[in-house]
Amino acid sequence: MEIGKISNELLEQIVFSKIKYRHPDVLVGSGLAEDCSLVSFKDEICIVSTDPITATANNIGKLAVLVSGNDVATKGIKPFAIMVTLLIPPDAEIEEVKGVIEEIIEVSNDMEVELIGGHTEVTDAVNRIVVSATSLGKGSLEQVVYGKEVLPGDKIIMTKYAACEGTVILYDDFREDLEGLLTDKDKAEIELLRGSLSVCDEGVIAGERGAKYMHDVTEGGVLGAVWETAKKFGLGAVLHKDEVPVLESTQKIADRFGIDPLKLISSGVMLIAADNKEAGNILKGLENKNINCRIIGEFTKGECRLLSKTGSEEIDPPQSDDLYKAYS
Repeated sequence: MEIGKISNELLEQIVFSKIKYRHPDVLVGSGLAEDCSLVSFKDEICIVSTDPITATANNIGKLAVLVSGNDVATKGIKPFAIMVTLLIPPDAEIEEVKGVIEEIIEVSNDMEVELIGGHTEVTDAVNRIVVSATSLGKGSLEQVVYGKEVLPGDKIIMTKYAACEGTVILYDDFREDLEGLLTDKDKAEIELLRGSLSVCDEGVIAGERGAKYMHDVTEGGVLGAVWETAKKFGLGAVLHKDEVPVLESTQKIADRFGIDPLKLISSGVMLIAADNKEAGNILKGLENKNINCRIIGEFTKGECRLLSKTGSEEIDPPQSDDLYKAYS
């Protein structure tokens, strides 16, 4: 099997289609393009999401908190608690374990998210530390982005820059190889991305201003997230390549490894679906908070297509993230 997320087709075959029991309190369960689950508790909804960090060995404590919390933010809610599991190989040094835990606690404190529990275990089932985090959020039915239908003509808003997380991962893992390629300006851009991997702010803002649906852009990149969102609602999409913001530093690194930045893991980017009226309201709110954002396309009744100056091409279902090309 290819490294990375299991394909949507295989998930449908071996997971989604096999789930027969549905509890009435589960409003959103397993499914395509579902970043988290929603569970009803009378007057409030609990938002639950879980994610491992496996694509890199650097900053995994920080990434675990941010990436898991980002999923909760797709429902317009800031996470309030997190649980973390650490699987530790027998040859790991205690200082390495301490470093990961310190990152988790530091970022959790900064985000005002309480570390409420988890599990730590030394096991020869892994060859490096693996972190898996489960984040929790809560909100009223009116607050949570849930149950709205995305329709043809609705706009696709993207925040920040394509390949946020992928750029940082590749820079950290191949810093020596990239030294002669990147300028001081490029390195400053990468540090900007490093500090922009949370989508909690844009999730809350967009939720308050009428977002119909949100999807944080992880493995598969911007193209994968657009495809998943469109298919979730039985739609197609038209995406304008020239409108998708890609930093020069990202493009240089992507070119170095033969990677498409639009297919590169992009935690830190939120994809927002909104009708034409609310899209303007959302953009204004994001801009007021100095969050880079723009409309990059719209949903349609047809297939998913990427338009550029050189023509039009179909957007394929997401496969293994382009990140892994750098390690092959």
